[in-house]
Amino acid sequence: MPNTRTEKVDPLEIDTVGLLAKPRRRCHAPLALSCALNAVFAISLVMVLGTDWFPEVDRSREQCGGHGMLYEGADECECFDCWSGPFCAEKLEGDACVVTANSGTPYIFEEYWVRHPEARTSILPSYHIGYGYRLPRLERAIRSLHKMVGNAEVDGREIVIGIGSTELISAAMYALSGELRDSSSTPTATASVWSQSPFYSGYKMPATFFDAKPFEWAVESHDAGDHGLRVPEATATRPVIELVTSPNNPDGHTREPAVSPGPHSRYVLDHAYLWPHFTAIPRTPTAHGNDTIALFTLSKMTGHASTRIGWAICSNPIHAAKLTQFINTVTFGSPRENQLRAIAALEHVNAHHGEIFTFARNLMLSRWQRLEEIFRGQSAYRLEPRETASYDSFSEAEGYEPSPAYAWVELVGGGDAAAAMAAAGITGRSGAEFGASPSFVRLELLMREETFGLLAEKLRAMLHP
Repeated sequence: MPNTRTEKVDPLEIDTVGLLAKPRRRCHAPLALSCALNAVFAISLVMVLGTDWFPEVDRSREQCGGHGMLYEGADECECFDCWSGPFCAEKLEGDACVVTANSGTPYIFEEYWVRHPEARTSILPSYHIGYGYRLPRLERAIRSLHKMVGNAEVDGREIVIGIGSTELISAAMYALSGELRDSSSTPTATASVWSQSPFYSGYKMPATFFDAKPFEWAVESHDAGDHGLRVPEATATRPVIELVTSPNNPDGHTREPAVSPGPHSRYVLDHAYLWPHFTAIPRTPTAHGNDTIALFTLSKMTGHASTRIGWAICSNPIHAAKLTQFINTVTFGSPRENQLRAIAALEHVNAHHGEIFTFARNLMLSRWQRLEEIFRGQSAYRLEPRETASYDSFSEAEGYEPSPAYAWVELVGGGDAAAAMAAAGITGRSGAEFGASPSFVRLELLMREETFGLLAEKLRAMLHP
């Protein structure tokens, strides 16, 4: 009787280097001649065309003079800030040069991945068929990552994959408010969603968009104005879900929950920036409790923002189940292609022992040193100071200075800080979007090195005319 066993094929297999994502294929006897001919053909291509022919060499920037990107199928380059023309050969000067610093797009990692083309993804055609479900390999990579970095305890906890932290923020509010209702003596109670100002500008929209009965945005109702912070009290009739970003976006400070713990309070700890290139990693991994959902995202860790992968770490299985229910209902899970791309990136990071963190850390620290030098010797603007240096368990370095993703800047005399920056050719994000005064503005520091140089030039010209 013939052997009808079929080999299980992994659609994404890492090669002997541990980096190159590729499908596995075996040559059986009937196909030996074909395989040999393919090998000879490939070798011939290398001999005739050279290794630069192969697609893993990314030349999309070279074709634009290093000042833009030529995407596949495009006739013209997409130019970086202050460059123009079909191939970005024309440099814009004066008022025509505007530096975009109001986003959070992590271009800081772009150069690293251009240098590491081996961490690419190739997917078997059959693997595009069917709906996407969570791949165990992605969860294994995430657990290995946290154990290597030491920024979160993952043993005995569940991991839920979502389409970026944006989806997970909404899912967390749904999960926590649902669990509060299920365990409350007042199951119709609406939970207040609250965050201390200045808070991440992306929290208000998901808290208000659905106009949901289980929860509602309640920051304004607890705004104490100039009289200091007024923290809401969590009760059976009015539970509280506190959103805490740590390190914080926009000011970079380490934060702890302000709402008192108890049976009616729950927490979402957003750790998008809890990585060695932004802050020191504590000696002991954070062990989040049963009242907390911790969020992480690929975006600010490797730069793969458009891959749209984030994850939640849950100690409470009820929270994990409700998160999964929300995600499966809204998006039917995370697409397989997204997960496979994340696997390739994370397994690369793990195999290289976090080399990417050192790469990004050096850039961020250099930028902060340049910024602080620019803001010295003037009194019109105040740059939010960085926190005190401390021990970093990842690098085992003492005196590890934080290097936040954003600069939080105050126009000391009052007024519209974002408008003042715009007049100088810099687009920042107004403090009003973070629940703070418009006399503050957030400037992102995650742009390409060339763009940061332009930002530094414009800031220097504005502050030291």
